[in-house]
Amino acid sequence: MFFLFFLSFLSFADTTPTDEKVVGVFYMTPIFGHIHQSSSRASASLTTIQCAHPVKVIESTKVLVSPEWAYVQVADYKGFILKSFLSEKRPDCLQGKYPKFFDSLNLDLAELYYWGRLHDHFLQGETRVH
Repeated sequence: MFFLFFLSFLSFADTTPTDEKVVGVFYMTPIFGHIHQSSSRASASLTTIQCAHPVKVIESTKVLVSPEWAYVQVADYKGFILKSFLSEKRPDCLQGKYPKFFDSLNLDLAELYYWGRLHDHFLQGETRVH
């Protein structure tokens, strides 16, 4: 009887293959940043991450991603991050180089969030002024 129950349970289990594939593990390069809900700098933040934090880059057939953004997973969160914020190699970060100094800043979660948002909106590049 238990065997029949078990077989009927298996028939209801989700057996469809996933449409997502991890294409690599990359590392956050700015000191702070966010995993976004959508591929926009102004979109809601799912979580804040620090420099050298590993992120799994995902390829998916169901998620549309603009060329400058990557679809990623960090812990239980799946969202978007600018590709320019990612590196294949673990970067040397302020937190790693000067841990005592960084710890002495005593940044709370709200401050980490705001510094990450600032970096999200900071435009990097060369000036066009001659």
